Amino acid sequence: MITIKVNMSQLAAKLGNLQQAIDNAAKDPGFLKPTGQLLVSRGKQNLDDGGSATASWPLLAKSTRDQKAKGGYSMKPLQREGLLKRSLSFEVTGGLYVSGLDYLKYHQSDEPRTKIPERKVYTVESDDYLDIRDFLIRRFENKIQTI
Repeated sequence: MITIKVNMSQLAAKLGNLQQAIDNAAKDPGFLKPTGQLLVSRGKQNLDDGGSATASWPLLAKSTRDQKAKGGYSMKPLQREGLLKRSLSFEVTGGLYVSGLDYLKYHQSDEPRTKIPERKVYTVESDDYLDIRDFLIRRFENKIQTI
């Protein structure tokens, strides 16, 4: 199982004047839990859709398609028996961490690649930022003066 720490300051940059609330939220399980649920849900949706709303994943290589057809498996990338999808989870322990099977790290990585294509499972889409902003407002509404 691989675990990836979610960089809350990157989320803050997209949320503008909510920086102080993000700083507080980065340590608050009441905010981190719904955010983790949102990221896992988005990851499962990306697996179902074969990519994110902003980037479709590369098609499977012909050899992989042939192998999957022979075994009667789904032609969707990163789906054979559903193990990766079932492994997606999160935990809140000193921050927000998302996780999945070990090979997820190769698809999620920003490193240059020669063989394994980039297929990011965990993404944050524009409508997710609106949800995260709403989580912040609900959690810290008495501390947020203006939006």
